[in-house]
Amino acid sequence: MKQLQKKNEISSNLFDLVVAGSFNVNYERYLEKNQSLFIGATFFDTYAYYDIGYIKDSDAISLKAAYVIYFSKKKDHAGFYFYPQAKLRTGTVTVEDYYYYDYISDTNVEEEYTYDVDGFSLGFGIGHKWVFNDTFTLGINGEIARNLGSIDDDYLDNVEPRFGINFGIRF
Repeated sequence: MKQLQKKNEISSNLFDLVVAGSFNVNYERYLEKNQSLFIGATFFDTYAYYDIGYIKDSDAISLKAAYVIYFSKKKDHAGFYFYPQAKLRTGTVTVEDYYYYDYISDTNVEEEYTYDVDGFSLGFGIGHKWVFNDTFTLGINGEIARNLGSIDDDYLDNVEPRFGINFGIRF
Protein backbone atom coordinates (compact mmCIF):
# COMPACT_ATOMS: atom_id res chain seq x y z
CA MET A 1 0.00 0.00 0.00
CA LYS A 2 1.15 3.49 -0.76
CA GLN A 3 1.41 6.38 1.68
CA LEU A 4 -1.98 7.85 2.59
CA GLN A 5 -2.68 10.93 0.50
CA LYS A 6 -6.11 11.71 1.90
CA LYS A 7 -6.59 11.09 5.59
CA ASN A 8 -10.17 12.25 6.20
CA GLU A 9 -13.68 11.49 5.00
CA ILE A 10 -17.04 13.18 5.52
CA SER A 11 -20.10 11.06 4.73
CA SER A 12 -23.84 10.78 5.29
CA ASN A 13 -26.21 7.81 5.52
CA LEU A 14 -28.64 8.32 2.63
CA PHE A 15 -30.67 5.23 3.64
CA ASP A 16 -31.60 6.77 7.01
CA LEU A 17 -32.41 10.09 5.34
CA VAL A 18 -34.85 8.54 2.87
CA VAL A 19 -36.36 5.78 5.00
CA ALA A 20 -36.38 7.27 8.52
CA GLY A 21 -36.11 11.01 7.90
CA SER A 22 -32.94 11.13 10.02
CA PHE A 23 -30.03 13.33 8.95
CA ASN A 24 -26.54 12.31 9.87
CA VAL A 25 -23.01 13.57 9.37
CA ASN A 26 -20.03 11.28 9.80
CA TYR A 27 -16.32 11.96 10.06
CA GLU A 28 -13.71 9.26 9.56
CA ARG A 29 -10.01 9.76 10.27
CA TYR A 30 -7.79 7.26 8.48
CA LEU A 31 -5.01 5.62 10.44
CA GLU A 32 -2.13 3.42 9.29
CA LYS A 33 -2.63 -0.29 8.56
CA ASN A 34 -6.13 0.13 7.04
CA GLN A 35 -7.80 1.24 10.27
CA SER A 36 -9.75 4.37 11.14
CA LEU A 37 -11.62 6.25 13.83
CA PHE A 38 -15.25 7.07 13.06
CA ILE A 39 -17.50 9.67 14.73
CA GLY A 40 -21.08 10.32 13.63
CA ALA A 41 -23.97 12.53 14.72
CA THR A 42 -27.59 11.82 13.77
CA PHE A 43 -30.36 14.40 14.08
CA PHE A 44 -34.09 13.50 14.20
CA ASP A 45 -32.93 9.99 15.08
CA THR A 46 -35.26 7.04 15.46
CA TYR A 47 -34.82 3.84 17.41
CA ALA A 48 -34.01 1.24 14.75
CA TYR A 49 -36.76 1.55 12.16
CA TYR A 50 -39.73 1.34 14.49
CA ASP A 51 -42.79 3.27 13.36
CA ILE A 52 -41.39 4.36 10.00
CA GLY A 53 -44.26 6.06 8.23
CA TYR A 54 -46.00 6.92 11.50
CA ILE A 55 -43.42 9.31 12.99
CA LYS A 56 -44.93 12.72 13.66
CA ASP A 57 -41.91 14.27 15.38
CA SER A 58 -38.44 13.37 16.61
CA ASP A 59 -36.13 15.54 18.66
CA ALA A 60 -33.67 12.69 19.28
CA ILE A 61 -29.96 13.16 18.69
CA SER A 62 -27.34 10.42 18.75
CA LEU A 63 -23.56 10.37 18.77
CA LYS A 64 -21.73 7.27 17.60
CA ALA A 65 -18.05 6.33 17.81
CA ALA A 66 -16.48 3.33 16.08
CA TYR A 67 -13.09 1.80 15.34
CA VAL A 68 -13.11 0.59 11.73
CA ILE A 69 -10.87 -2.24 10.52
CA TYR A 70 -10.58 -2.74 6.75
CA PHE A 71 -9.52 -6.17 5.48
CA SER A 72 -8.25 -5.32 1.98
CA LYS A 73 -4.53 -5.89 1.38
CA LYS A 74 -4.60 -3.94 -1.92
CA LYS A 75 -6.80 -0.90 -1.26
CA ASP A 76 -6.46 1.97 1.20
CA HIS A 77 -9.46 2.10 3.53
CA ALA A 78 -11.82 0.36 1.13
CA GLY A 79 -13.38 -3.06 0.66
CA PHE A 80 -14.85 -5.24 3.42
CA TYR A 81 -14.71 -3.82 6.96
CA PHE A 82 -15.76 -4.55 10.55
CA TYR A 83 -16.29 -2.12 13.41
CA PRO A 84 -17.14 -2.22 17.12
CA GLN A 85 -19.23 0.79 18.11
CA ALA A 86 -20.67 2.77 21.03
CA LYS A 87 -23.69 5.07 20.72
CA LEU A 88 -25.23 7.65 23.02
CA ARG A 89 -28.75 8.86 22.20
CA THR A 90 -31.10 11.34 23.84
CA GLY A 91 -34.56 12.60 22.96
CA THR A 92 -38.12 11.53 22.23
CA VAL A 93 -40.05 10.25 19.24
CA THR A 94 -43.77 10.98 18.75
CA VAL A 95 -45.79 8.65 16.54
CA GLU A 96 -49.33 8.46 15.27
CA ASP A 97 -50.56 5.63 17.51
CA TYR A 98 -53.92 5.21 15.81
CA TYR A 99 -56.38 7.17 13.76
CA TYR A 100 -60.11 6.77 13.26
CA TYR A 101 -63.20 8.65 12.19
CA ASP A 102 -65.81 9.28 14.91
CA TYR A 103 -69.20 9.16 13.18
CA ILE A 104 -71.05 10.43 16.25
CA SER A 105 -69.11 13.68 16.48
CA ASP A 106 -68.32 13.75 12.76
CA THR A 107 -64.58 14.30 13.42
CA ASN A 108 -61.27 12.61 12.77
CA VAL A 109 -59.63 11.38 15.97
CA GLU A 110 -55.87 10.97 16.07
CA GLU A 111 -54.04 9.52 19.07
CA GLU A 112 -50.30 10.07 19.49
CA TYR A 113 -47.76 8.21 21.57
CA THR A 114 -44.40 9.66 22.66
CA TYR A 115 -41.57 7.44 23.78
CA ASP A 116 -38.16 8.20 25.20
CA VAL A 117 -35.14 6.89 23.29
CA ASP A 118 -32.46 7.97 25.80
CA GLY A 119 -29.76 5.40 26.24
CA PHE A 120 -26.32 4.04 25.65
CA SER A 121 -25.63 1.06 23.40
CA LEU A 122 -22.73 -1.12 22.34
CA GLY A 123 -22.55 -3.23 19.22
CA PHE A 124 -20.79 -3.95 15.97
CA GLY A 125 -21.24 -3.63 12.26
CA ILE A 126 -19.94 -4.91 8.95
CA GLY A 127 -19.88 -3.33 5.54
CA HIS A 128 -18.18 -2.74 2.23
CA LYS A 129 -16.83 0.53 0.80
CA TRP A 130 -16.00 1.44 -2.80
CA VAL A 131 -13.76 4.40 -3.72
CA PHE A 132 -14.10 6.34 -6.97
CA ASN A 133 -11.33 8.61 -8.31
CA ASP A 134 -9.65 8.43 -4.89
CA THR A 135 -12.19 11.05 -3.73
CA PHE A 136 -15.78 9.78 -3.60
CA THR A 137 -16.93 6.80 -1.55
CA LEU A 138 -20.03 4.65 -1.54
CA GLY A 139 -20.57 2.18 1.25
CA ILE A 140 -23.18 -0.24 2.49
CA ASN A 141 -23.32 -1.49 6.04
CA GLY A 142 -25.42 -3.24 8.63
CA GLU A 143 -25.06 -3.03 12.37
CA ILE A 144 -26.62 -4.35 15.51
CA ALA A 145 -26.35 -2.88 19.01
CA ARG A 146 -27.62 -3.76 22.47
CA ASN A 147 -29.16 -0.96 24.52
CA LEU A 148 -27.63 -0.80 27.99
CA GLY A 149 -29.90 1.96 29.31
CA SER A 150 -33.47 1.98 30.49
CA ILE A 151 -35.74 2.31 27.46
CA ASP A 152 -39.48 1.73 27.13
CA ASP A 153 -39.03 -2.05 26.78
CA ASP A 154 -42.79 -2.57 26.69
CA TYR A 155 -42.66 -0.83 23.31
CA LEU A 156 -39.07 -1.18 22.06
CA ASP A 157 -36.65 -4.10 21.88
CA ASN A 158 -33.28 -3.90 23.61
CA VAL A 159 -31.53 -4.86 20.36
CA GLU A 160 -31.37 -2.24 17.62
CA PRO A 161 -30.60 -3.15 14.00
CA ARG A 162 -29.62 -0.42 11.51
CA PHE A 163 -28.57 -0.28 7.87
CA GLY A 164 -26.72 2.25 5.81
CA ILE A 165 -25.98 3.40 2.31
CA ASN A 166 -23.32 6.04 2.84
CA PHE A 167 -22.01 8.56 0.35
CA GLY A 168 -18.77 10.32 1.24
CA ILE A 169 -15.96 12.61 0.13
CA ARG A 170 -12.32 12.08 1.00
CA PHE A 171 -9.95 14.97 1.54
